[in-house]
Amino acid sequence: MTERRIKITNQYVKTGLTFFIVGVALIAAYYTLTHPKMVLGAFDRINDILFPFYLGGVMAYLMCPVYNSTTRAVYKITKGRFAHPISDLKVARAAASLVSVVTIVAVVSGLVWMVLPDLWESIMGLIANLPDTVTKVSNWVQLNLDENPQLAAFLGDKLDSIYDTAISWAQTKLVPNVEAILSNVSVGVIGTFGVIIDVFVALIICVYILNSKEIFVAQTKKMILALFKPQRAENIFELGRITNETFGGFINGKIIDSIIIGIICFIAMTLLKLPLTMLISVVIGVTNVIPFFGPFIGAIPSIIILLLIDPVAALKFAIMVLALQQLDGNIIGPKILGKSTNLASFWVMFAIIVAGGLFGFVGMVLGVPVFAVVYTYIRRGINNRLAEKELPTDTLLYEDFSKYKLEDFDKEAVFGEGNNDK
Repeated sequence: MTERRIKITNQYVKTGLTFFIVGVALIAAYYTLTHPKMVLGAFDRINDILFPFYLGGVMAYLMCPVYNSTTRAVYKITKGRFAHPISDLKVARAAASLVSVVTIVAVVSGLVWMVLPDLWESIMGLIANLPDTVTKVSNWVQLNLDENPQLAAFLGDKLDSIYDTAISWAQTKLVPNVEAILSNVSVGVIGTFGVIIDVFVALIICVYILNSKEIFVAQTKKMILALFKPQRAENIFELGRITNETFGGFINGKIIDSIIIGIICFIAMTLLKLPLTMLISVVIGVTNVIPFFGPFIGAIPSIIILLLIDPVAALKFAIMVLALQQLDGNIIGPKILGKSTNLASFWVMFAIIVAGGLFGFVGMVLGVPVFAVVYTYIRRGINNRLAEKELPTDTLLYEDFSKYKLEDFDKEAVFGEGNNDK
């Protein structure tokens, strides 16, 4: 009787909890639809608060190989030198934490040191050359206007209209809002200091995560095993392993690939005697982290800057970047990244465009590994269902080339084996 009452009570509790969760979800959905700005503002505020944790987590993930390698190396030295074995490990971890922080600071400082001098030189050069550029443009325009009176009259009317619009905007918008503009400038300056503080806090969070990652993993395992059945828990652990392998292989490989591309770009620009060598090489290397479109994203603004300095140099650079992209896409990238994502080129482009449109730069960088994990599980699910129905999982068997009317066409000989389960 008691067991039956407990079962009935548990059933009522589950039903009540389900109704409660559904009710909260409906209320939240209604409030989101009726007050979207307030909800988005709340999410922005939460993101601002959690930004140091995001940044610290990214730093910790990137520094994991450095931290682990340093811990192993130092532990071999400190092992047996202290009264308690735990002290040996603590010293090794402290040294690894210091090396990780120094590595982050050195990389960021090195990038700033490499970029700032050339950036300052390019800005000052553009300012110095601005009068000559304006004079050349003015002479070219005047020459064409003298030869085309109708064009001169048309541009004169347009310039008068633009002048009137500018005066009207200054009187109605600019002057009355000077106080607001100055206030926004002040907020921007304060925001810069806020970012510096966030980065400093992120470094501290990074150290805590690196030293506590084993505890966090253990706590996560305990929670999953407590909430889910053994088979479901094992599936979640497998998802974690696949995600870690995909992200780790892709991100670390992309960073190494980008460093190599940046160095090759620097050497090539030095040999070609192009201006702003260091600045542009860093830009090309950093943007190369974005798959597929990265070299072009970095090349377009660089070409525009070089056009203002020397059009011939811009043409040389454009040809060089095209060759560099081919070298990276066909030789360097595949050698380093291997099959870390196992995605076809079309899906790589699809992931970059969609994720970049939704989440900006972060989406363009992380869209490929995220989509690779999703693609892996979709492919596995489809293949499992086919196997249950005793159907082949080899994709080549479903490809139809009969419309090309090829005689003695052997698909396996042409396309090879190894990716036939995609």
